[in-house]
Amino acid sequence: MAKEFHTTEIKDLPEGDVVRLDFRWVIKKGKIIDFAINVSLLEDEKLIDVFRVDTKHGYLHEQRFWISGKPKPLDMNYNTAFVKKKDEVFENYVRWVKLFKEARKRGEING
Repeated sequence: MAKEFHTTEIKDLPEGDVVRLDFRWVIKKGKIIDFAINVSLLEDEKLIDVFRVDTKHGYLHEQRFWISGKPKPLDMNYNTAFVKKKDEVFENYVRWVKLFKEARKRGEING
């Protein structure tokens, strides 16, 4: 039987921004069979996507919304991807929020 896990962390940034980090994963027989990691900016009581990596739509992919909303396929197993991308989120979410806000200010994205 598969088991689902979920954790959420709320981060207050020095500039006054509030960021939500969501991690959801499903394990079956010791292996991750499904997961999603989201970095969102909380503005006006709404969550705005900044970064996402997940296994939805039948394949592993990531989206860096300050670059493009189009999913970029990833070629790695789910266990490796989850660990690697979780570490990447904790190392980079502050910079990603800054890049997202800069791109939005330039009119490159709507959100």
